Amino acid sequence: MAAEIIFHRLVQKDMNGIRQYYCKEGGEELADRFFDAFLRKVRNAAANPRLYHCNKYAPELRRTDVSGFPYHFLYRETSKGIRVLVLRHDNRHWHLGLERK
Repeated sequence: MAAEIIFHRLVQKDMNGIRQYYCKEGGEELADRFFDAFLRKVRNAAANPRLYHCNKYAPELRRTDVSGFPYHFLYRETSKGIRVLVLRHDNRHWHLGLERK
């Protein structure tokens, strides 16, 4: 059975902002590459939730980088898969998105 992937409702807002930026700065192809890299990492995390390290500020959450881009996401392991809580730039404040459940 495939692992369940649940996104916090604000992850779509996070993604929309990033895609808009990449479309403007590098074109739709770059934005699509980012989206594909993000989804690949989400699927990897869902398949093996403990593969990536715990967040040092919120040990109940795990963090993984989006390969090739200065972004990462935080997720929580659930009984059926993962819940992605925030997608953020590597240089954003460490507490951004930690209040999301």
